Amino acid sequence: MVDDPMLVLEGDRKKGKVEKRALLEKDVEDPVCRYARNRHGMKAEKFTSPSRRAVPDRLFSVKTKSPGGFAFFIEFKAPGKEATEKQAKDHKERRKMGFKVFVVDDITRGKRIVDAMAAFAAEL
Repeated sequence: MVDDPMLVLEGDRKKGKVEKRALLEKDVEDPVCRYARNRHGMKAEKFTSPSRRAVPDRLFSVKTKSPGGFAFFIEFKAPGKEATEKQAKDHKERRKMGFKVFVVDDITRGKRIVDAMAAFAAEL
């Protein structure tokens, strides 16, 4: 899949004509999460908090050599979009606590982050 902000997706064809539409957040999130699970055996769980709205979209859990595991967060965005002010504040707080938090708006970058975090976890 190419990280083109205008991409023909399944179900975009009408009466034999191909229609392009802008990629949505889920069009970035789904393939990156599938890649993390299939390539690295990670858990990519939807992260929600009933009392807070500005939490990252996904919590990724990774197996490490030593007991304990490793976790990081990804906030997914549609191409060209950025984290909101509240989300950026939450990310900053989590980073201060020692967590890795990423904002991803394209599939290739998301996969590279997943690969890097898998390599990092393999050294722990």
